[in-house]
Amino acid sequence: MLARLYPLRGLPHQRQLWAWISFDVANQSFTLIINTLLFSTFFQQVVVRDDKVDDQYWSYLFAGSMLLVVLASPIAGAVADGKNWRKMSLIASGVLCGVFTCLLAFVQPGMLWLAALLYIPANFMFNLGENFLASFLPQLARREDFAKVSGFSWAVAYCSALFMLAATAGTMMWLKLETPEQWRPFFVAAGLWFLVFLVPTALFLKERPTPTSSDPVDAPDPRNPIVVAFSRLGQTLREIPKFRDLAMVLLASFFYGGGMAVVISFASPLTDEFGFTSIEKVIFIAVITVSGIFGTLIPALFQDRLGHKKMVLMLLGLWVATTIYFAFVAWQHAQALHSLPAGAKESKLPIWIAGNLLGLGIGSLGASNRALVGFLTPPSRSAEFFGLWGLVFKLAAVLTIPFALVKDDIGTPQALMVLCGMIIVGFVLTLFVDERRGAAAARE
Repeated sequence: MLARLYPLRGLPHQRQLWAWISFDVANQSFTLIINTLLFSTFFQQVVVRDDKVDDQYWSYLFAGSMLLVVLASPIAGAVADGKNWRKMSLIASGVLCGVFTCLLAFVQPGMLWLAALLYIPANFMFNLGENFLASFLPQLARREDFAKVSGFSWAVAYCSALFMLAATAGTMMWLKLETPEQWRPFFVAAGLWFLVFLVPTALFLKERPTPTSSDPVDAPDPRNPIVVAFSRLGQTLREIPKFRDLAMVLLASFFYGGGMAVVISFASPLTDEFGFTSIEKVIFIAVITVSGIFGTLIPALFQDRLGHKKMVLMLLGLWVATTIYFAFVAWQHAQALHSLPAGAKESKLPIWIAGNLLGLGIGSLGASNRALVGFLTPPSRSAEFFGLWGLVFKLAAVLTIPFALVKDDIGTPQALMVLCGMIIVGFVLTLFVDERRGAAAARE
């Protein structure tokens, strides 16, 4: 009975699939503990210690590291395809991210430069590794199973994140590590988690030689990986009209990817603004993670039958409604600060509702987007095209800067409406995607 509920039942390459999933589990420690839960608050309250510019400084650090990913992703992807270096690049990115994450524990108050010198390469390697990981999807599953595999992998990763949150909350209560100054051991634990779950990927994930593209690349020196990379990228740019539906998906991903970056990087500072304690914050993120698990199951169960484009549009519609509701809740909170009598406490239930809807959207939209890009990607160019996907999705992090500027200078409700605008633009652009035409171009 339980075997029938296993989403990957009947698919080949089971050991390969679980080795691939293990990396999704590994990198959860960075996205959860560092980017979402603890380090963002640690950086603002311990390192910067100036509430007038802390949001801006954090957005500069986050967006700056993403810009480096933007510059490197397409070249790294093209090199990995041309030289069959995808697995080597994946493992190297994971090891370096894990090591730099551990070193974040040495950052002291006021050490802005040390924080930047450690966080930027860690986040760079984390995001570059995501691109390399996604590029294995076309060799592990058939096109009609992409959403199932991608969604299930995200669900397993979210379950591991739930375990990490429970362990973090338990450690905070047991050892009374409730102030940001005391959170350094968690950074070390996050790095070690990454390194441990990287081992199955290194041992069991196999890289198949990249199929030869039907359009040969005219590189002056095929032995030089950089020359090969630029030649392949030049070919890709010349073929944009052929892959116009994938290009439209990537353009839409820039805008709703910006929305996802805002939620991931500002979830912890927003809970601080609404008066959450450290333990409440961990529990809040844990509950959102549960919502994310259910969110990842939506594309895993329905997207391959319903259609990739329809699923993405449905999820974007949910996000638009949620951000409008969240902006209204933030406006009510701002009004209550001036009207509540001394000692009275404001209900946090609306924040819990908004947070869970956003968590549901992040889990489902992330898995759905990755499957859609894979569906429209030629197998012979998977690392290269997922490198472009990484370029666009990571470039979207620059949209955290206008969010932070509006939040610091005008207010949180207005900043949340900026977030809503990003999602609406992504929704409109997705309407112009022709899924069948894009799949046909990829099969050629």
